[in-house]
Amino acid sequence: MKTKIARNLPTQIVHDIGSKIVHGEISPETILTSYILEEKFKVSRTVVREALKVLHDKGLTKARTKTGTIVLERSQWNLLDPDVISWLQVSGLSPELVRDLEEVRASYEPWVARIAAKRRGTKDVADLTNALKKMTDAFYDQGPTSPIIGEADIAFHEALLAATQNELMKRIGKLFIPLLKIRDDMVRHVVEDADFIVQHQAVLDAVIDEDPDGAEIAMKALLETAAQASQSARKYKSR
Repeated sequence: MKTKIARNLPTQIVHDIGSKIVHGEISPETILTSYILEEKFKVSRTVVREALKVLHDKGLTKARTKTGTIVLERSQWNLLDPDVISWLQVSGLSPELVRDLEEVRASYEPWVARIAAKRRGTKDVADLTNALKKMTDAFYDQGPTSPIIGEADIAFHEALLAATQNELMKRIGKLFIPLLKIRDDMVRHVVEDADFIVQHQAVLDAVIDEDPDGAEIAMKALLETAAQASQSARKYKSR
């Protein structure tokens, strides 16, 4: 995956510096001064200031009084930022993040399914059904490597979040969407059967039946299968 570089100068600088930090070309504790960046990129101080603000927001750098800008350790990066995730994927460091994602999902998404089963409306059921149909059609028409499957999977989980009618839960869940995209890209080549479709259907059926216990159990089974697929993908990639 390549991050698109926008035409405006601050974004180009953010991409150049940010990707180098994530890829390890610029080490933690490195000092970046406005003067050096102005000279390097041939831009004004205002442009540099805008770029540095974005890098600060991504947790990659921090302003240090009387010194300049310091590059931070990975432990302080915003690992849910789409650009940071994209740069991590290019550098080959994303599998560990996907593993972390699976562990976090296992703790909160069964509860999402449970609440969705209690509160879902007619539109929520329609959105979930449409997403699953799209996923199923793509699998049988184009095969398990179809990118449409990943798109539909994300749409399904977004619809499930919406069905909770819980604003905080929806916001928290959306933070993981960029990582879900990477996870779907990783596992696409190791999925051979339609078990994941059957398990999504089980979640949907429980939500339709307004069965919280059933929805929670079905989601746990789905996430276990997803974690196994991610583990297989990591082993495949390490060969």
